[in-house]
Amino acid sequence: MKVSIVIPNWNGAEKLRKHLPEVLSIAEANKIKETIVVDDASTDNSVEIVKENFPQVKLLEKNKNTGFGSNVNLGVKNSTGNLIVLLNSDASLDKDFLKYALPYFNNEKVFSVSLNAGGYWSWAKFEKGFFRHYQADRPRNDSLQFHQTLWASGGSAIFRRSIWDELGGLDPLYDPFYVEDVDLGYRATKRGYINIWEPKARVEHYTEKGVIETHFSHDRVSATAERNQLIFTWKNITDTVLFRQHLLGLLGRLMKHPKYWSIFLAALVRLPQIIHERNNEKKYAKLTDKEILTSFSAP
Repeated sequence: MKVSIVIPNWNGAEKLRKHLPEVLSIAEANKIKETIVVDDASTDNSVEIVKENFPQVKLLEKNKNTGFGSNVNLGVKNSTGNLIVLLNSDASLDKDFLKYALPYFNNEKVFSVSLNAGGYWSWAKFEKGFFRHYQADRPRNDSLQFHQTLWASGGSAIFRRSIWDELGGLDPLYDPFYVEDVDLGYRATKRGYINIWEPKARVEHYTEKGVIETHFSHDRVSATAERNQLIFTWKNITDTVLFRQHLLGLLGRLMKHPKYWSIFLAALVRLPQIIHERNNEKKYAKLTDKEILTSFSAP
């Protein structure tokens, strides 16, 4: 299988300068011949750093900043690999990551292998009408073994290109950031595909302050995440009972927290596209929401 590395970047000049040399070294050791950096209209010197120091990198430059999901999709679209390694600009790969990850893709139902960045199993719950997803930060008894996971991180995982294309990649509805990788994993799971977490396929990630934290206020990040949770629920939760619980929970939140109206309206303006995608996903679903939530419920 041919492997491509795709690195989305926005104002991450110093992160590229620090991590890209090691990524390219690991790529060469693993005979990965294509590394793509997709620049989302950075205002720092990211583009200059790549052009001047890393001529072997395929650089895609955007004229307009759109957000993480759209940026990643452009990189994947211009890649040639059967497998896509998505890597944030602040991540570094272990030299043996492919050795442990590749065998899973012999199973044609495997969509993704999430690399071990120090977290463990992922799980979800539907509580008071809202979908919540988590990645545990400490192990349970079986978490040091590979296991099926609900989603793979958009910043440190390997994805099968054919299923990625079938799913349409990361949904730009979530731009500029957050929840798009959970949405992708949930949709894949609902269609009967498999996401794997492999502890021996290691990546160093989340060890330094990210680009989003650096450039956006806590209030902006929180509001975007809350908006995207609404988009996720409206788009993906099709179980009648669960969705009724959501509407009741949403009503209660709007009544108790007036500031939540701005979050609600920010999601509501995207409702026509959400409904279109909701109806499309229902056509391909093989598992129900309750089956998924039961399988990936909290320990």
